[in-house]
Amino acid sequence: MPDKEIKELQDVAFRKIGRNLVNFQQLERLLKLIIVRSDVQGCASELAKILRDKDKNIDCKTLGLLVRDFFQSVYSNRLSYDGSLNDVDDVWVSICVTVKSNSIEHQERQLRELVKERNLLVHGLLAHFDLDSVENCEKLIHLLDDQVDRLEPQYQSLMDIIGSMKVVQQEVLKQLDEWRESAQEDVV
Repeated sequence: MPDKEIKELQDVAFRKIGRNLVNFQQLERLLKLIIVRSDVQGCASELAKILRDKDKNIDCKTLGLLVRDFFQSVYSNRLSYDGSLNDVDDVWVSICVTVKSNSIEHQERQLRELVKERNLLVHGLLAHFDLDSVENCEKLIHLLDDQVDRLEPQYQSLMDIIGSMKVVQQEVLKQLDEWRESAQEDVV
């Protein structure tokens, strides 16, 4: 095969490597967002700091740890706050998002497999491919396309959770505005 044709195959493979790496980074970003915002509690005056601290704490976690934290927080049966509020002189806010599903084990298995695939892609996949070989380039392209097909449903599942969180947030804000307006009318 002429050099031009192998060069074109290499370019396709490199673009697909880049596409998959970006997709894995987006998946990681969604996991971080959900984990940080799915369990928030504290005095209203400190919520911004609490969220910043949670963002900072989770920022350097590996994808594998994020998947673990995701299932421990979002798919748990625990209550967000189980302590006493007797010593609180401020408005206390507690938000806990949990997901109920019959396919938790399946989703967890799929996400853990994606973590392995991502680690292989980043840390060693290319060492096993001779990119000067048409057969190896085609095999790599096929592998990367299959990988993105497995990644897409997990990404969409996380986007659905974020969408649900946004709807709930908007409803809570709407209710708070209505309560505030009602309270103001009662005072007047």
